[in-house]
Amino acid sequence: MNYLINSPYFGIISALLAAFCWSIAVIIFKSASNFLSPLLIVTLKNTIAVFCFIVMFIFFEIPLWYANLDFIDYLKIILSGILGMGVSDLLFIHALSKIGANRVAIINCFEPAVICCFSIIILGTYLTILQFIGFLIVIIALLIISYEKDDSEIEKTVKHRGMLTQILAVILSSFGIVLIKPILSKINSSIASQLWVTFFRLFPGFIFTWLIFLFQKNKLKLLLPLKNKSIAIKIIISSGLGTFIALSFWIIGYANIQKPPIASIIGQTSVLFIILLSYLFLNEKISKIRIIAMIIALSGVLFIILN
Repeated sequence: MNYLINSPYFGIISALLAAFCWSIAVIIFKSASNFLSPLLIVTLKNTIAVFCFIVMFIFFEIPLWYANLDFIDYLKIILSGILGMGVSDLLFIHALSKIGANRVAIINCFEPAVICCFSIIILGTYLTILQFIGFLIVIIALLIISYEKDDSEIEKTVKHRGMLTQILAVILSSFGIVLIKPILSKINSSIASQLWVTFFRLFPGFIFTWLIFLFQKNKLKLLLPLKNKSIAIKIIISSGLGTFIALSFWIIGYANIQKPPIASIIGQTSVLFIILLSYLFLNEKISKIRIIAMIIALSGVLFIILN
């Protein structure tokens, strides 16, 4: 086990596992979004994941509080959690329900470009010419999706609003993860500490979404679909895979890969899984335009990480 953790490929393996588990979770979330509101889905998935983390911490005797960080570090994790596990996830699930899993997956290729920009601002890195070219290539891919002639499949206004919603979700999530990258670098020798940061980042999102949900006038009506056992099981499975397992591997991957954009490109392998799974299980169309956009987007991401 120690050999695996100390391996230079440990971060890469973690990021790949995160991408695979997240892809399956996205397909199930999309299926559940036909019956449940985005707010309820995010609230439930955060709740289930918090429960899983607490059980895991008790079982493996991991302390529920990590006291070796500075006060400002805790504030950064809390802000990252509210933005990434609260606001961003709400926007993501909403976009997913409106424009489908494969469009969301392609738009998510925008993430490495955004992470690269935030890394410049927050971490003091710099943008090379190749990275700038990659950024422009990803923008071209987004424009291709935007102007795809698919009026028979989805209304233009719905698609464009859904795309903008997902782009905003990517921006908030990217800012949140870059914000805590220095903290993850401090504790990259301890998996238990990395898991604690994952949990502590999730907890503000858990509180944030519950506060919003409890103020909904129709909250009891929103819960009614959960009487259907199959829907409830979907939420449990997708939350376990996505918000517990995938999120854990994602944070561990970021902590053990030196450069955030590189971790992000590995995470973008999820676009391949999601497009295939959405075709097989959700009957979502895979158009030639979307395939071209995906290839262009991934090419742009490769340019971004080339240094």
